[in-house]
Amino acid sequence: MKKRVITSMMLMLCLAAQQVFALRFRVRVPAGESGESSGAVKWIVYAIVIVVVAVTLYRYFFKARGFLRLFKGGFRMDEKTSLTEDQQRKILLGAIYAMFDKGYLNSVKTGLEKEEREDRLKEDWNIDDHDTAVDALNDLKIACKKDYSSHIAEAFKLKGQKAIEEYLNETFVNPNDAKACAEQIGRAFKYIGNLVKEGIVKDEAEFSRIGGIAFDATRLISVARWCAESKYISEKELWEYVDFADELAHKSLTSWEDYGKSYLIGYCLWGADGYELKYRTPTVKKLMNEPDSPWQHFSFAK
Repeated sequence: MKKRVITSMMLMLCLAAQQVFALRFRVRVPAGESGESSGAVKWIVYAIVIVVVAVTLYRYFFKARGFLRLFKGGFRMDEKTSLTEDQQRKILLGAIYAMFDKGYLNSVKTGLEKEEREDRLKEDWNIDDHDTAVDALNDLKIACKKDYSSHIAEAFKLKGQKAIEEYLNETFVNPNDAKACAEQIGRAFKYIGNLVKEGIVKDEAEFSRIGGIAFDATRLISVARWCAESKYISEKELWEYVDFADELAHKSLTSWEDYGKSYLIGYCLWGADGYELKYRTPTVKKLMNEPDSPWQHFSFAK
């Protein structure tokens, strides 16, 4: 609606400017009044130009504000949040995404501009209404349940490609599940060295114990927040997804430190490359280690 109104205003102003210029050449001005009339026309033109500039600035103000937000540092907390401490704890499971966005870490309100948020939902998740939001969020719930940590642990023991293939054939009936698991095993072998080097995990045993559930939980909570703020889902629906992610995360993880490590493990298993991993690791470490991080002030335990 806002775009249509602004576009209409711009079109009307352009037409008005065109008419003023046409009028300037059509009207016959009596001698002695030409200077005064010319000055009046000039001020009308100036006024139209000012209005056009003002409308253009208004059009891009929110995009500019969203861009400037990206230069903010630290942990952005919503001091006016109405959420309880336990609700904030749950929302903080999505804090990693919020940190990348320079948004609020502890409220339903994300701090993202409306157009920025809705463009992202449409382009990245194909969400633009309630039905598409529910479809995408339910798909994310299914992704949360596909945990191959125990299979990866077994693959680390087997190591040989042929032995791993035999293990997968014996374990999975559905070939699609076997293929998905094989892909994650390949990524686990590829990135375990990077994660050990970055100090994220000590060894293969810790990699398998922690698993990658936090990556899926973070995505689910973050997308649900965007959808709720855009009014694609109700707040009641939002908390159903948040509670699901919270329950799942606490089945295998017991601390914010493990949760942060789990996000990075899950990011690797999802298919991140080495550059992306290196880019995201410092932000996760900030949440895990810095004294003013909300993860230091809110209990991970339920």
